[in-house]
Amino acid sequence: MSDTSTTGQYNVDVKGHAKAKEVFVQGLRNQHAVEMQAIATIEKQLGRYDNYADLHARMQQDLTNSRTQAARLEKLLSHHGTSASGTKETVTSVVGTVAGMVHITADDQVIKDVLAATGYKHYEIASYNALLAMAKAIGDTDCPPVLQESVAEEQAMAEWLQTHTPEIAAAYLHRYVNDA
Repeated sequence: MSDTSTTGQYNVDVKGHAKAKEVFVQGLRNQHAVEMQAIATIEKQLGRYDNYADLHARMQQDLTNSRTQAARLEKLLSHHGTSASGTKETVTSVVGTVAGMVHITADDQVIKDVLAATGYKHYEIASYNALLAMAKAIGDTDCPPVLQESVAEEQAMAEWLQTHTPEIAAAYLHRYVNDA
């Protein structure tokens, strides 16, 4: 039996290759850093959503999901005999904090947050899908079900944001006009 699997049009023959496993494990670390940044960002933003009950509730759920996903990734890393990189998470957190400060004084911050969250969700979905493809290519059968659970959560949140962005924008306009 061959160690070659097909992912789309690419033939992947990396089962048992230490370098391939290293790349996969680094991807798990990277995704853990992404989840830690998501947690920090949502925690900073939640107070802005007090006047948007549905958005606040969904972002609170997304915060819970991100914490759960980070814990799952920690278990997967442990399964592979390693842990998350504190240095990478610190750098990612500082970058995210600085990026968050750029729009602090913006009147339309809720809208910008929703648009950024939508993009971030799609990044997370793509990242988890890349990890799934790598897990399959290296022959890892333990990680895919765990990663797929996170993909499903991210897809649900992305869909919710996509569906509700128009009403959040309209609610923002209503508040902006009536509070001015």
